[in-house]
Amino acid sequence: MTDPVQRPDPPERMCPSTPAANATVFLGMITPAGRVAYVTPPLPAEVALAQAGTDTPVESRYRLAGPCVTAKCGFWTGEHCGLGERVAASFQEVAGPAEDDLPRCAIRRTCRWYAEQGRAACAACSHVVTDAR
Repeated sequence: MTDPVQRPDPPERMCPSTPAANATVFLGMITPAGRVAYVTPPLPAEVALAQAGTDTPVESRYRLAGPCVTAKCGFWTGEHCGLGERVAASFQEVAGPAEDDLPRCAIRRTCRWYAEQGRAACAACSHVVTDAR
């Protein structure tokens, strides 16, 4: 009898648009044009949150990532992230197919949106500002 092949656990999926309360990674800053200016390599969320101040919601100025909470999230469909699906589809409808060069991203390898929607999610991601209300 042979031992079954042990496969590594899949990576923990990260939400690329998490509220500050669940954030573990600082992805970037929201520019005045409403786009994300990504930082690489990844920075711990605490770095950004420590300097955030309280004048406006952190999520309106920074993009943060954290572990995908699946069924605890209002966007979870029971099988996948409905927000990632909507963001990718809406952006593709307006902008067309994703460009060849994707933005540099600190979490792409573990990103829930990328895992489920591929390049279309990456193309749209820099246009997303998390609604913290």
